[in-house]
Amino acid sequence: MGYDAAAFLPIEEIPEGSNLLVGGPPLTGKRELALSLVDDGCERGEGGIVVGTHDSTKTIRKRAPHVWEQVKSGRAGIVDCVTRQRGESVRDQDLVKYVSSPGDITDMGIRLGGLFQRLERDCDRVRFDISTISTMLMYADVRRVYRFLHVFAGHVERLDWLGLGVLDTSNRESFDTLAPLYDGMIQTRSEEDGRELRVVGLDGSPTEWVSY
Repeated sequence: MGYDAAAFLPIEEIPEGSNLLVGGPPLTGKRELALSLVDDGCERGEGGIVVGTHDSTKTIRKRAPHVWEQVKSGRAGIVDCVTRQRGESVRDQDLVKYVSSPGDITDMGIRLGGLFQRLERDCDRVRFDISTISTMLMYADVRRVYRFLHVFAGHVERLDWLGLGVLDTSNRESFDTLAPLYDGMIQTRSEEDGRELRVVGLDGSPTEWVSY
């Protein structure tokens, strides 16, 4: 049984253990889309993990209320890489962990590893979102980011979870390096009459472009 995605994507479900890149040009709604997919899972009673390299915990709470409900009930976690970087003094909570910056890959990996262990124990199904990889690349070189993503993509596959990573496709070199880590891609674009997306790499062929 896959992960239901029919409310957002032109496919019924995403296979368990899949890692999908949410990729497209800037300002095509990639972060919002990936977060909505996790929030929808949490509304269905699944677990969720969001790594916020661009959005703080406050922003995630506002945009993904069901994720926050699951945090409070012990079934979701947040790694916040923004709040401390802004100079705010915050302490780690049980399922909300703070990292000094989106470039502190080592600390991010430690915090995230702890959340994976916790939710592996408490949840059968979890949707996991790194939002965004592009922000990490502003602070850390692509090889370090690749190694970090490789580790957690392997965990997602092993646990039959769903992994999402958000990436601007404007940097072709980074995209070409990181895309092979993923089983498929949700491509986004802006057209004159709004935003469109399609799914590539699952079940072989691309879907049609659809508005969202």
